[in-house]
Amino acid sequence: MADSKLLEYSGNCHCGAFKFSFKSPEIKQASVCDCSICSKNGYLWAKSQDFKVLKGDFDTTLTGYEFGPKSLSHKFCPNCGTSVLARLNPEKGDVVLVNIRSVQGIDFPSLTIGEPRHGSAAGEPYKPPTPVAAEVVPAGSSVYHGNCRCGAVAFALVSPDKISEASECNCSICWRDAGLWIYPPTKNITFRGLDSASEYTFAAKLTYHGFCKVCGVSLFERFVGNDPPLHDKPEYYGKDRNLWTALNVRTINDLDVSTLQIEKVDRSGQLPLYVVPE
Repeated sequence: MADSKLLEYSGNCHCGAFKFSFKSPEIKQASVCDCSICSKNGYLWAKSQDFKVLKGDFDTTLTGYEFGPKSLSHKFCPNCGTSVLARLNPEKGDVVLVNIRSVQGIDFPSLTIGEPRHGSAAGEPYKPPTPVAAEVVPAGSSVYHGNCRCGAVAFALVSPDKISEASECNCSICWRDAGLWIYPPTKNITFRGLDSASEYTFAAKLTYHGFCKVCGVSLFERFVGNDPPLHDKPEYYGKDRNLWTALNVRTINDLDVSTLQIEKVDRSGQLPLYVVPE
């Protein structure tokens, strides 16, 4: 395809430690995959041409995570947790797939999703780690088990109700993390391996976004202060934010997120507006 038909796109991790550009035909469609890492990270893939690193470095700024045949290295920022790209082993050709959630100038509401790639059928089936034992399970409650892809961080959630809905926020960090959030009471969650999690916060520093240091999967949000974690949910008003922890339902095993009712929350224009860091 002639260069005249290519557009130049720019992107970055949330904290701005890694910035890049690439060329592509106008991005109107993205690819998705149902494998164990892509589904947990909610990747929206596009193949890049003429990929250039504008700030940072592939190997020293980003953390790489590989598994299975290790033909792809999934790269994320160890500071903010943004999963930026996947790079084919250079010995097999230097192909860079971009997670366009980290790219500017894309009309995401009108984006179409191509036929899913069934990566889950390739290689050995994914085996979740040993489940976390819930501390107390009242009669009639459901227990959900979740974890990052590598299993370093895991949790058990005791819920009085079946999970049937989740919230999708389009703010600068939630969109990059592809979080589908539920807000259970903190006391109902038992974590394992939190020493393998990093937290990232910014702006008012009232929300701490937790992700795995090893594989980069976003798992939870921890709240501080007295404002409600969801400003459009009256049941949270007047209660300490630390009474709730947000969980990303993409990380819950044996939960088909396609069956959930997703509430789309528009916070992209919420002040202060996100500005790409220098």
